[in-house]
Amino acid sequence: MFFSSVRWFGLMAALVLLAKTPVTADTVYQAGVLDFPPFYVVKSENEVEGSMADLLRSIMDKAGITYELKGFPPKRLYKNLAEGTTQIWLGIKGVPEFEGVVLNSDIPVTEIEIRVYNREGTPPIAAIPDFNGKKVITIRGFGYGGLIGYLNNPDNQVATDPSDSHELAFKKLIKGRGDYVLDYKKPAEEALKAANITGLSHTVLKNIKVHLIISKQAPDAENLLKKLEEAYLALKSEGKAL
Repeated sequence: MFFSSVRWFGLMAALVLLAKTPVTADTVYQAGVLDFPPFYVVKSENEVEGSMADLLRSIMDKAGITYELKGFPPKRLYKNLAEGTTQIWLGIKGVPEFEGVVLNSDIPVTEIEIRVYNREGTPPIAAIPDFNGKKVITIRGFGYGGLIGYLNNPDNQVATDPSDSHELAFKKLIKGRGDYVLDYKKPAEEALKAANITGLSHTVLKNIKVHLIISKQAPDAENLLKKLEEAYLALKSEGKAL
């Protein structure tokens, strides 16, 4: 009986040590991005370009980890991060699907400007409550730093119209199918140029910070986040960050 107990405790101790074993050098982390030109340009699942894609690669290279970087539709990326099939993303906080399932870096990596576009004759949006009672065209899958929760709250009486692309959102606005387009500065500028749309006004609603986001299901998630933060700070000190 004594020896059985010793063997049992020995087995449990071995399992605990195994659970705390550091990630091995051959661990391949899965990093993901969504199509967000010009920051992220997803040409195919395995072909990703853009300034933030390059920055994310630089951070992971500096951290010395092995990784695969793939592009996904927004909802798929969020689901993957929640489940751990994608483990690393460089993006924004406030995505509802991330509640309690990801780690966020304390250090913001860059900022992204959120704008509200309107046609001539439509009063500009000066503050978030100005959306109440209006029809707002959004881009499907984007959380706008948590603002989508306000827009979708029935108490605020905002009618949202999710669009599958930035260009489509602005074409809807031009045709009067909404009062405003809520979008990010860079992709909005790209879309307006591509669609040859002029004459719109905009206000800057807010600037949201971009963070390293790690799935809690990632191997050694807390240490992974720490390594990536240190890598980013090293790149910043070298003048190689955004």
